[in-house]
Amino acid sequence: MKTPESVGHDVLDPGAVHDRDTFERFLEALIRDRARAESMKSVGPQAYRYQGAGGWQNTTIAQYLECALAGAKVQSDWASEQGITWRDLAIFLHMGKVYE
Repeated sequence: MKTPESVGHDVLDPGAVHDRDTFERFLEALIRDRARAESMKSVGPQAYRYQGAGGWQNTTIAQYLECALAGAKVQSDWASEQGITWRDLAIFLHMGKVYE
């Protein structure tokens, strides 16, 4: 698997997604990022009582999807008239992590 350094960008940046391959790398990185956040929270849960570990604001699947949808609704450049792109899907998933 390619690392962020070998592809020349941050794989957690949804703006860097432009095709299926970069979307898959983004999704793999997002999964690893969530696992890291869960590990951080399990070691010191009190430290993340008010702010999510690793920038994860939404920790249940319901919260994640609700905020992904809310974030997508306010994105003016999300999805074009031609339909959604791999980048749009990455933005949607990223919104679930950071949008409150």
